Amino acid sequence: MRTVWLYVLVMILTLGGFGQPSQPPAGKPPTPPAQEQKQPPAPREVKLEFKVEGERWWWAEDAQGNPLSIPQKIGEEKVTIKLPEGAATLWVLDSKTGNLARFAVNELKDTLTVGSDDWTHVARLQVNVRAQERPVATALVSLTDKTGKRHTQVLEPTAEGILIFERVPLGKVTVEARYGDEQKVTQEVRLKAERDERVPVLNLTLSGEVATVTPPKASEQEQAPTGSRIGAIVMFLLALALAIGVLVLLVRLALQKEKPLTETMQKLGVELPQVDTGGATATAVATTPASSEPDLPPLETAGVAPTATPLSTTVSAIPTRLVGLQGAYAGQVFEINADLITIGREAGNDIVLEQEITVSRRHAQLIRQNGELMVQDLGSTNGTFVNGQRISGVTPLRVGDTVQFGMASFRVE
Repeated sequence: MRTVWLYVLVMILTLGGFGQPSQPPAGKPPTPPAQEQKQPPAPREVKLEFKVEGERWWWAEDAQGNPLSIPQKIGEEKVTIKLPEGAATLWVLDSKTGNLARFAVNELKDTLTVGSDDWTHVARLQVNVRAQERPVATALVSLTDKTGKRHTQVLEPTAEGILIFERVPLGKVTVEARYGDEQKVTQEVRLKAERDERVPVLNLTLSGEVATVTPPKASEQEQAPTGSRIGAIVMFLLALALAIGVLVLLVRLALQKEKPLTETMQKLGVELPQVDTGGATATAVATTPASSEPDLPPLETAGVAPTATPLSTTVSAIPTRLVGLQGAYAGQVFEINADLITIGREAGNDIVLEQEITVSRRHAQLIRQNGELMVQDLGSTNGTFVNGQRISGVTPLRVGDTVQFGMASFRVE
């Protein structure tokens, strides 16, 4: 019996110590399992090649369409760019044509040659919705592109009949406007890569009883022109007063020293009327100073046709800057040093007017094309005005014009 209990005790001790993890030697900490060290991927470099030089812009977006970088300007035929981490789409904008090229980053090679077939989108399409030649107040406007994708926007009164659709694929586009009591109008247009305007405009006319809005003619928008007119009136009055003063001085001199004044004026080639003190009427004595120069031959013998007119050498100046007239930016100068300049309250614009609350986030843009400067409203809330008139399309700007964004007014120089 004692032997049996001895065997049982040995088995208990053996089973109790079996399967327990071995302890590390005293004084040595356990060795942690090896962990993989992940290095962040380096920005990818892609070489872009174009057929000709020109102003272009590129930026990258992630898979959800969120921008990852500020648009970068390129003007060379060949340039190497660095795509940021997480980039899924590369966009390239041609400033001259207003077309966009879209590329999937995972399909890009080290060298990307951008050809004419790669420009597949128009950057912006403007839709003007009007009735009775006035902006429509409200409507539901849908745009269906050639891929069948439908884009819908709500036209509200502050938009004043203007909607902007961005990144529209080239090809057939169908625009539908629903308004009133189940009324609708549909219009089709084909967007081409080669066109006259950078931002194509589609005019959609509604019929029937449609609520419209009246473009504002508030006095605030005429403050700048009114100020200019007041300044011109003041300058005219000063010049008139100066002229009257000079005339009075000449009359006094003529009465005091008639003969010296007459001789002096005759030397200058100006004849003054002579006054008969005996009561006779004043007669003008016209004399022609003798000249030692020979008479000029008639135009026929000089080789110039009698009907010939002098050549005009006047060349219209090209605007190069905007000078603030009133408001928060009075006196400030903004240089026009690019072919495409965006204006708005948002920080991403080329000209940022963040101190003027009447300016929209993306209010308008300046376009320099064929030696001419033009302005275009981008669907702003308070509108863009040239010389006091609200614009609805691309409008030329000339030196001396007044352009107004919301309540921010500038002189074109």
